[in-house]
Amino acid sequence: MTRRYWEFRCPPQILFGRGAVEALPSVVQARGARRIFLITDSVLQECGHVERVAQALRSAGCSVEVFAAGKPEPCTRLAQDAADQAADFQPDAWAALGGGSNIDLAKLACTLTTYPAEPNSYFGFNTISGPLPTFIAIPTTAGTGSEVSHAAVVKHAVTGQKGGIVSEYLRPDVACVDPSLTDSCPRQLRAVAGFDALTHAVEALLAAPFHRFDASADRPLAYQGAHPLGTMFAERAIALIGSSFRRALTDVDDQQACDDMALAATYAGLAFSSCGVSLVHALEYWLGSKYACPHGAGNALLLPAVLRYYLPDATEQVARVGALLGVGSTTPSSTSRQAAEATIDYIEELRREAGLPTRLRELGATADELPGLARAAGSLHHLVQLAPRPTSRKDLLSILETCL
Repeated sequence: MTRRYWEFRCPPQILFGRGAVEALPSVVQARGARRIFLITDSVLQECGHVERVAQALRSAGCSVEVFAAGKPEPCTRLAQDAADQAADFQPDAWAALGGGSNIDLAKLACTLTTYPAEPNSYFGFNTISGPLPTFIAIPTTAGTGSEVSHAAVVKHAVTGQKGGIVSEYLRPDVACVDPSLTDSCPRQLRAVAGFDALTHAVEALLAAPFHRFDASADRPLAYQGAHPLGTMFAERAIALIGSSFRRALTDVDDQQACDDMALAATYAGLAFSSCGVSLVHALEYWLGSKYACPHGAGNALLLPAVLRYYLPDATEQVARVGALLGVGSTTPSSTSRQAAEATIDYIEELRREAGLPTRLRELGATADELPGLARAAGSLHHLVQLAPRPTSRKDLLSILETCL
């Protein structure tokens, strides 16, 4: 039966713009928060961002406890450590300051404090039994979109495998996006984060349409498939990335470019956390775990190959990505196929300029490891089914082989 409706959810409150951090006192006062547990990392502590945020919260009369042990690609054991510290503090609200790693770490730690359980038991969809305390996400990178998403990606403490926890209860109550917090990001982090945002937006835009997926109150979906509102956010994100990503990489003092990338990341987060992500992410989860590759870098490595795989069934959609990016290598007489090829060429050139890996062998991958990676990626059915082209394990292996 064809599905005739789609659903869109987002945080109740999004604050955006330089100086948004200064609005935090009114935010926490309106929500009645008095004891706030803030998860962040030592780098942000050293550069002064933690004190800036903590002071804003304290000015509202709140007690603030800081957990500054956040790390890139955190594991479930670290989330349990944070939860143990929070249990002693007994917060009535949570805040996360940092990139997606810190925000995702805080999402799981908040869950563990509210509903104590074995951390690894939360991997999957709809595994959280009820609402969480007030959660404020304050991103310091322009990439993950975790400040508005309903997902947390962390590593299994024993196996090292990255996995996702997806639940509407994980969507932050407040996203405080202050681009001034991204000004101090080093170029490499900007590159990784920017490709993360681009991949989110592209995969949301190209997702299979919502009417292909059945949903009901008894059978909710982790992702809806493409729909008009998600498409709008994805297209706007891609256009902003096209006009600002290169500038943000080449001129660290270009505040407008930083602002636009921060907004693009949030738009992309709104898009993908509703429409979904697909083959790039299905492959990258296993790739990033096995070779310790940053998520955005893994996305950048895989994205062009996945788009080439999509071409027979999604030529016009890929060409649309290029038009939004401002790809200027086509003429009015160009065919959709030529425009799509030019789009992929542009993304590969952008990846080269960003200084990110282009081949799996650069990460240490070998040909005999690829079948296992393809098999693992194929097990993520909720992502594979969102691809605009029917995909088998053999197809996934072929994509990886073109990247070797």
